[in-house]
Amino acid sequence: MPKYSPPPYQRLVAGEFSRKMVEAWQADDKAPITCKKCTLQKEEAKAREVNESAEGEALVCSICKKEQPSGAYSNKQLRKDVVGKNLQKCKECVFAAEKAQRENASTNKEAKLKELRAKAEELEKSGEKIKAMKFFTEAASLEAEIHSGIKATKSKPFVKRRR
Repeated sequence: MPKYSPPPYQRLVAGEFSRKMVEAWQADDKAPITCKKCTLQKEEAKAREVNESAEGEALVCSICKKEQPSGAYSNKQLRKDVVGKNLQKCKECVFAAEKAQRENASTNKEAKLKELRAKAEELEKSGEKIKAMKFFTEAASLEAEIHSGIKATKSKPFVKRRR
């Protein structure tokens, strides 16, 4: 029976990586990088591990309402202790909220892209080609941002200097 071998690495677009990971790869293309999804999975596993083995004062999470040891909270969340108010969120709830926010942001960008393309096509059909070109360029910029993870910036117009 052949030995099990892990599946080959997936080819992902730059948008699947954090900005710091993309910059690290651009500086050295042999640098080890991990995608956002894998990083999040590692952090969640680490949070669960800490949660199971943590000792200390028990606190109640303001989201899930579970009583958990202080090791299940990040230092930033532990500093949110206000007398009489329970403002801390456990690491698992924080990770879940961040994950939902990322997913929501990507669907919002895709919806805006569809909207820009539809508006551009509508203007082009009505004969307003210059206005349509503006929407086509915005759509192209947004599509590049979705795939590369790098937001386009407006450059300064070129001014020819006279001597």
